[in-house]
Amino acid sequence: MGTADQYYFGEAAELAPRGSLFAPTLIHGAGLAVCWLAGALAAKSFERDAFTLTNNNYDDDESSVSSLSIGEKIKQYDTVLLRLFQAGAFACGILIVSTQLDLLLEFKRYVQFGESEETDFRLLVASVEVINDIVFEALVISSWRLIHANFMSTPINRSRRF
Repeated sequence: MGTADQYYFGEAAELAPRGSLFAPTLIHGAGLAVCWLAGALAAKSFERDAFTLTNNNYDDDESSVSSLSIGEKIKQYDTVLLRLFQAGAFACGILIVSTQLDLLLEFKRYVQFGESEETDFRLLVASVEVINDIVFEALVISSWRLIHANFMSTPINRSRRF
C-alpha cells in the first residue's frame, strides 16, 4: 500500500513536498521579495516622485479636489503607475528567468512540455506558481502603492519626513 504522495504524484515521488510547510513558504517568500525589491530598485520606486501625485490641487478646502474630472484625477497618478508598471515588468522578468533556472538545475537539462508525464506535471506546477505569484503580488503591491500615493497627496503628509 503506497503513501498519499505516491497516489498524488504517481511515479514522480521526488516531486512530493518534503519537510514542513513553514520553511518552504519562507524560502519562496524570500525569493519573491528579492524579485520585487530588484524591480522596485530598477524602477527607482524609492524616489518621492514615485509615490506622490503630480499636479495635485490639494489646498485646505476640499472644493478644488472635487472639481477635478475623472481624467484629471487619473492623470495625477501617471508617475505612480508608470513606476509601478516598470517595477512589475522587471520583477516578473526576474521571476520567470529564476523559475527557468530552477527547472534547469532540477532536471539538469532543458525540458519542455510533452517529454514525459513527470516533466509535464512539474512544468505545469511551475507555470501555475509563476502566474499566481505575479497576479497576487501585483494586486497587493499595486493596492499598497496607490493607497500610499493617495496618503502622500495631502499637504500635511507631503511635508513630513519619513
